Amino acid sequence: MKNGLDNFEIIVLKRAELEVDDISEYYESIAEGLGVKFYSEYKNYVETLKNIPFFEVKYNIIRKLPLNKFPYTIQFIIDEYEKKVFIQAITRDYQNPKNTRLKI
Repeated sequence: MKNGLDNFEIIVLKRAELEVDDISEYYESIAEGLGVKFYSEYKNYVETLKNIPFFEVKYNIIRKLPLNKFPYTIQFIIDEYEKKVFIQAITRDYQNPKNTRLKI
C-alpha cells in the first residue's frame, strides 16, 4: 500500500511500449532532451494510474488520460477485480501546431 491506497498493477502492452519508444525518439530528434521530457511525463502519468486509474471512458471500456505538455493520450483498460491497468496505446491528439501546449 502507498498513501493508504491499494495500488493497481500496470501492464503495458507491446504496442504501447513501441509507441512510447517511437514518440520519445521523434522528440529527441527535434531537440536534445525533449524525448527525455516526453518519457518523464509519460512515466509520471503511469504512476498516477497506479493509484487513480478511473479517468474518462472513451470507447466502451477503453479509458483515456491525456498528457499535459505533449499532444498524446494514454488509452487503457481497468480490471477492478484483479487491480490491474492495461495500457493499450499512446495516441496522438490532433491539434493546431500554433496552439500546442508544448513549449520548446
